[in-house]
Order: sequence, then C-alpha cells, then structure tokens
Amino acid sequence: MIIKVNKKIEAIKSDKELQLPEDLRKEIEKFWEEQVKLNPHLFNGQVWSVTKFEELPDKLRLTIQKTNYAHFLYDERVGIESQYACYNLYGAILLESKDGHYIIGEMDETTSYPKCLTITGGALDQKDIKLDGQVDIVNNIARELKEELNIDLFDKNVVGEYKIQYMEIPEGKRHSYAPMMKGILSITAKQMEEQYREYKEILEQKGEDVEFAKLHFIKKEKALETLESLNNPKRPYLESLIVLDSTLKQELER
Repeated sequence: MIIKVNKKIEAIKSDKELQLPEDLRKEIEKFWEEQVKLNPHLFNGQVWSVTKFEELPDKLRLTIQKTNYAHFLYDERVGIESQYACYNLYGAILLESKDGHYIIGEMDETTSYPKCLTITGGALDQKDIKLDGQVDIVNNIARELKEELNIDLFDKNVVGEYKIQYMEIPEGKRHSYAPMMKGILSITAKQMEEQYREYKEILEQKGEDVEFAKLHFIKKEKALETLESLNNPKRPYLESLIVLDSTLKQELER
C-alpha cells in the first residue's frame, strides 16, 4: 500500500540480527540454491527488516534488524508467516522530467525481476547507516539514483526539486516499508534518455552490472493508461504510486 506522508521518517538499527527458526533457514537456503542455478548473477547481500513500526506525534519511527536477500526473496516469492517475514526497508524515488514524463525503468534480464517495470531504488547499504545507528534514507536514495541512472540528486542542474512524499507500507502478503521521494528533473525526457543511453554504454563497455535494460518515459496525464498497455510485469506498488502522484498537487518546497 502506498500512503502520502507528512511526518519525518526515522529508522534506527538494532544491534540484534534477525533470528529465524532452523527449519525455515534450511528452506530458504534450499530455495536460494535453486534461484542461483536459474540466475547466477544473484547475490545474497544484507537486507534490513523492520521489526517495529511506531507512529509518533511528530514522526514515523522504524526499528530494523539485519537479515539477507535470500530471506527477502523467499518471503516475496514463497511467503512467510508475519512473525518471521522479511519487512524489507528500502528507499526509492519517482522521477518526473521537466516536460511532464515519469521515468520508469525496465529491469535487465540479469536481475531478479527480468523486464519488470519499477522506479529507481534499492535496499540499504552499510554506508546508509550512521555510527549512532540512524539510517540516512536520503543517502540511500541518492546512492541508488547515482548507481542506476548516473544522476546526482544534489545537482540542481539535473534535479530541480525533491522531497520524501510517499511510503510503501505492508499490505497482505507484501511485506515492505519504503520511504519514497518525488523528484522533479531540470531536464527533459529526451535529455534524460540520451544521458542514460550514454551511461548504459559505459557500464557495458566496463563489464559492470546494468540495472535497467531500458527506460520508459510515460506522460503524466496518461500514466496509468500507458502502464496498463505495457505487458511487462510490474512491481506491486507501481500503479498505486502513479495513481496517487498523478492525482495530487505536489508540495516539493523544502
């Protein structure tokens, strides 16, 4: 479920690592081995799961514990009861070009979700966690944006405005928490397309991983209609986010 947020979002790391029952751990390990056979590019990196969510008068506070990508993927594809589910915390950003196009990525064949449509974002990295245990969500989003699209969030010549405006929260079997920015680019869809084409070529020449095989530029006023016309799989939150954003007046003043 996607909600609009008006409060500060605070995430704090717990010193305890998430513990799973031995039988569940063995099931996840077996599942992971099968997934790696299907896609050798997969990497079982660390993931942070939300173990406590509090709505306070002035903020939303999330407490997180360390787990791994295998746990996350097993929960998403097979399902785990809520007590041991992976409530993955990640940051993301919905980009809109200067001329009113949403920038939607189509994931590469080498990723966990081939051809899937999504926005830029990803799991926390150790670099996103400060020494006092506080999570720097802005840093997480900025890092993912740089890695995936080669965009500097803090360069006003490219990103005119940005603000955390939305958040994914768990609903049904979907176990994720995701603070989401809305960013307005200072460049047009055409300029963004050319910039990404050059960046993708550089990554391929270096033999580095490519997150997005291509970008889709979707006119805001026809966004849902366009998304529905595409046969690609879509991340569960995508259409709800687009509907919410396209019908709300944006408030990006910082």
